[in-house]
Amino acid sequence: MTNRERFLNAATGKPVDRGVLWQDKFWDDTLKRWLREGMPDGFDFGCDFIETDAHDCLPVSYGYHPGFVYTVHGEAGGRQLVTDTYGVKKYVMKNNPGLQQFIEYPVKCRKDWEVLKHRLDADAPGRFAEGWAETAKAAADSERVPVTLGGGHLCGFFSFLRETMGDGCYYFFFDDEDLIRDMLNFQKNRICAFIKKTTASVKVDRLFIWEDMCYKNGPLISPEMFRTFLFDHYREVADTARSRGIEVIDLDSDGNINELLPLWTEAGVNMLHPLEVQAGMDVAEIRRRFGYGFAMRGGVDKRMLALGKKEIDKELERIRPVYEEGRYIPCADHSVPPDVSYYNYLYYQDGLKKLLGI
Repeated sequence: MTNRERFLNAATGKPVDRGVLWQDKFWDDTLKRWLREGMPDGFDFGCDFIETDAHDCLPVSYGYHPGFVYTVHGEAGGRQLVTDTYGVKKYVMKNNPGLQQFIEYPVKCRKDWEVLKHRLDADAPGRFAEGWAETAKAAADSERVPVTLGGGHLCGFFSFLRETMGDGCYYFFFDDEDLIRDMLNFQKNRICAFIKKTTASVKVDRLFIWEDMCYKNGPLISPEMFRTFLFDHYREVADTARSRGIEVIDLDSDGNINELLPLWTEAGVNMLHPLEVQAGMDVAEIRRRFGYGFAMRGGVDKRMLALGKKEIDKELERIRPVYEEGRYIPCADHSVPPDVSYYNYLYYQDGLKKLLGI
């Protein structure tokens, strides 16, 4: 089977010749450590494909066009005050840019939203890279990767509100419900427009929706509010995608997703990841509770990879029954952190390949 066929069959519950070997993501510091430990620069772990390949084969941007200009406003105490390319004003630690304090988002009122809209137009010039259709067709013809639409910023619904309004969006659900509904309806129409335009030229396999709607102990929005504000938009997007031949609706949310999972799948989502073990997500328990109506990706406890061979073996045995049942692509449940040694990761990869029949 080709990589593309294998992924689609695994995701939809059809027979496969072997499992899908999905490339994990890594912290930058993880790769730096591995280089020090002897990993050749640019080492190929032999995976079927990596996530960036799946997105690069359809070079379409959900972001702002035109984007905001990255601006440094000042510097003090080891941190910079900046406005980033998403229009967010924030403090960034110079010695660790991942540590940030968010100050202000683009949308603080309806007037801000009306000003911002033009940057989000699905037909904005530059949103579709030159030759995008030819690039996607070449990737599809090579059978190297599933052709994927979405991923990254501004491609979901709840995440769309948080990316444009910050945590202030919670207040707007009560203080200006009309604005929230207007923004969500706009986003629904925007995503459907992307789907229709891309599928008119190429066969798209997967719609990737980034949401991050949950944290360690549960959802950031109640199931009741999800059904009230978001459910119908999800349903329309999923129906549009399927009517255009997109087989996999893949949703990315960290945290404990148990309360929202039934709503997502009812609305049309049929793949979920990364299934973080430290947030209480156990692929065996998910399968027992919710059945086989959707695929899972992730679910391998990345913390175990740091501990040693015995713990890695135990973790692979824990997920084995679910993999053997099907509709499951095992991989790390988030980016691999720098406490994982290069040699532990190689040992894990060898064990995973044996599990997958490679």
